[in-house]
Amino acid sequence: MFSNWAYILIGNNNTGKTSFQRYLVEALCQESYARLPRNIIKDIRHPRAPKQLETLFTANRSFQEKRDEYLGPKNYIKKFFKEADICILSSHSHGSSIQDVEIMIDELKRRSYNVAGVFWSNGYDNEARTISALHWQERLWIENTTRQNEEEIQSQIKEKAYDFAEMLIARAHHQ
Repeated sequence: MFSNWAYILIGNNNTGKTSFQRYLVEALCQESYARLPRNIIKDIRHPRAPKQLETLFTANRSFQEKRDEYLGPKNYIKKFFKEADICILSSHSHGSSIQDVEIMIDELKRRSYNVAGVFWSNGYDNEARTISALHWQERLWIENTTRQNEEEIQSQIKEKAYDFAEMLIARAHHQ
């Protein structure tokens, strides 16, 4: 028995969501990107990944950044989302983002995904708190403290992504 998970990274600009996905692809799929393409599915090649854990989907950009192209969260899931064993989507928390996230959760659940919200310490404002109260299967927290320079920031995000990858591998072994 195996359960598929979708993780929605919640945070406004400059929280680390995009870099996190790039490093997660590096950790799980052993592929490096200077700029990760949008809405891609990759084969998981992690040396300890169980056989049933084969694919990773990453959205890369937050849904709201491409709203004009996606034409709404239902259309995004229908036309741009690709089913995989692990899926990483991304959303802002400000404004009407909560409605987008609610629809994404419902659409992913209709496709038999468990859905977790991933919240960032440097982006956990009142709107993120409200989104956290939605009907998630799980909420995860990434401690992403403010650093002095870009190199330190990227190093910290990479470390968090690699830790997240290890958590995903461990979970897949216990299913």
